[in-house]
Amino acid sequence: MLNIRNFSAALLIIIFSVCFNYNANAQINLFHNGDFETGDFSGWTVIQNTGSEGDWFVYSGTLPPLSGQPVLPPPVGQFAAISDQTGPSSQVLFQDIVIPITGTQCSAVIYYINRAGNESGFVSTDTVGEYTTRGSEAGSVSTKVNGEGLFINGANLSQSEGPNQQARIDIMDPTADPFDVGSGVLLNLFQTNPGDPAELGYTTLNFDLSAFAGSTVRFRVAEVDNQFFFNFAIDNVQCQGVANIPTLSEWGMITAAAGLGLIGLFFAVRRKRAMA
Repeated sequence: MLNIRNFSAALLIIIFSVCFNYNANAQINLFHNGDFETGDFSGWTVIQNTGSEGDWFVYSGTLPPLSGQPVLPPPVGQFAAISDQTGPSSQVLFQDIVIPITGTQCSAVIYYINRAGNESGFVSTDTVGEYTTRGSEAGSVSTKVNGEGLFINGANLSQSEGPNQQARIDIMDPTADPFDVGSGVLLNLFQTNPGDPAELGYTTLNFDLSAFAGSTVRFRVAEVDNQFFFNFAIDNVQCQGVANIPTLSEWGMITAAAGLGLIGLFFAVRRKRAMA
């Protein structure tokens, strides 16, 4: 009986080792909670700069929690991440991911509305925190008459060291300072620039991280403002890594059939001998 069991076990191991080849690919998102549908920042890290009067929030609907300035609803699903403030602020949102050797296809959906504009075209009306709502009527939001927002790319991500009104998305060295804009930035994926429109509708940002295959990188979203309200939103962040899954190969199917036949023949011979 022991010999039968040993023979069967050995044969089955051989069959399974030959049958299954890792020749099929499964797509997996390298980001945890990249769509923020948990309703919180699970998987993400949020850091405010010292003295910041804003933060990142997971939001739904059309009103962020601090400024009360209207925004578009989340582009994908019920929730998205958005920056909001009552005064000058600077904050980063990031997540570290491991880039597989098999490569990645990445994307994110972004949206922003920058209410800092040409102040000569507006009058002061209502005050929200340290910022003043500007417009021809009380409670209206401000954008520049020519449609451009006031963007200023400061030398760093500080809200307290000179004019600074910008947002950027970077691939970072995980060991770098989260607010770094120098050598710690491995690849810039997006940045607002002077002359950009005051509002950017839902826009899909596609990027390839294959150059970082086999390493860990940090995906960082930064927003800083000290001119007026600036809401920057991001959603549906994903990097589709390739994972191998076992499949039954053609030769494996032949081997399986032959193995099962041998097992049947073995038991038939044993039974015939027992009856003799």
